[in-house]
Amino acid sequence: MLEYCSPVWSPVSVSLISQLESVQRRFTKRLPGLRSLTYDERCARLGINRLELRRLHADLTLCYKIIHGLVLLSCDRFFTIVYDHTTRGHSLKLFVPSSRVNCRQHFFAVRVIDVWNSLPEDVVAAQQLSLFANRLKCVDLSKFLLGKR
Repeated sequence: MLEYCSPVWSPVSVSLISQLESVQRRFTKRLPGLRSLTYDERCARLGINRLELRRLHADLTLCYKIIHGLVLLSCDRFFTIVYDHTTRGHSLKLFVPSSRVNCRQHFFAVRVIDVWNSLPEDVVAAQQLSLFANRLKCVDLSKFLLGKR
C-alpha cells in the first residue's frame, strides 16, 4: 500500500520521507521478537528493504520498461537518450533537462535520471526485466537515498 504508484507520487523532502518510512518502522517494531532490534536489523531479518529504496527500485524499473518499450509509453515523451558513446558509463545515458520550475525537477522523468545514469552497463542493458531487477538489487544506491543514510 505504501508503494502504490510510487513513480507518480514520491515525497522529496526528508521530513516527508521519514514520516512515510515511520509507518513501516512502527509496523516492524510490533512484530514478535523484533522489538529490541534496530530498524535496519528488523528489515534485514524480514528480508525487506527500506521503503525509500523500494520506491527508488520501482522508479528505475518503470524507467527500464519505458526505455526498452515494455509499456505503452513513448520513451521520447519522457526521456532523451544521449547516443554519444564518448561519455563515461553505459550506452543508455539520459539527458538531464534544465528546469526553472521546482515541481518539474521532482517529476518522475527528471528525478530518476541521475540514478539511471549511474547504473552499470550490465544492469541497464539487461535483456529481460527479471534480469534487470536481480542485477539492480546488487547495486548500492544508498547515495541517492535522502532519508537516513
